[in-house]
Amino acid sequence: MHKCLSRLAILGLFLAPVLSSAPAQAQATRTWVSGVGDDANPCSRTAPCKTFAGAISKTAANGKINCLDPGGFGAVTITKSIEIDCFALTGGILSAGTNGVIVNAANGKVILRGIEIHGGGTGINGVHILAASTVTIDKCFITAITGNGVNMSVGAVTQVFISDTTFTQMNKAIALTGTAPAAVAFITDVKAFNFTTSGVEAGANSIAMITNSVFAGSTGGTGLITAGNGVIDVANSFIAGNNIGIRVGAAGSKVQMTGNKLFANNTSTSVIAGGTLTTGGDNKVDPIGAVPGANIPNQ
Repeated sequence: MHKCLSRLAILGLFLAPVLSSAPAQAQATRTWVSGVGDDANPCSRTAPCKTFAGAISKTAANGKINCLDPGGFGAVTITKSIEIDCFALTGGILSAGTNGVIVNAANGKVILRGIEIHGGGTGINGVHILAASTVTIDKCFITAITGNGVNMSVGAVTQVFISDTTFTQMNKAIALTGTAPAAVAFITDVKAFNFTTSGVEAGANSIAMITNSVFAGSTGGTGLITAGNGVIDVANSFIAGNNIGIRVGAAGSKVQMTGNKLFANNTSTSVIAGGTLTTGGDNKVDPIGAVPGANIPNQ
């Protein structure tokens, strides 16, 4: 009997380190959030989490977070490749006094889909991009913030793809800067209204390629503007009701435009000395500004 107990004790000594080193909980490739969830849960479909922050800590890199029902799921910081998809059931973020989403995922691939970010009038930026390989923002709605809808300030090559997304009540809808030739934005089917300063600002070391979009209703602001050595290529878009429609705002910066319509802006286009505005000769431009003229020539 004593020999059996001794053998069991020795076996226990060998097994203890093995058992103690086993992970408490593996991260899942797919997780879920719900308005009635709990971040103490494993974030499975039957036991969802309450917030994006809670779910992301339990989701593996290159994984996916889905919404089980509409709800407010809180601000989140993303540091790895991940997709947050709430297109079928809108996922809300109330970001009063803070950023809605911070992306700081060096070499990461991030997708945000079907998310509404509401800053409550004091939010900073809707989506603040510091580092990533690519960021996709699709079918989102961003509003009521003091900063910018998408604020991209990166130090390595980063591409952001923004599609079918609406911006309103903010300083700049989309603002791009890089510390190297780094910030590249592909913007399509975007609507930006009632912004204070600009719809899109391509700043230092950035390129914005825009198509089929609307930038309107900023009586004191500019639809599209360049700064630093930024470049904007814009096609087939509607720019109306702003103080300035399109402005090349810095020497060494450039705007190329084709197939656009610029109506009822106080000034349709403006070019600072040393800047370049190139047109395809097929843009419809109201020459009188806010008061429509009898003829609308091509530019």
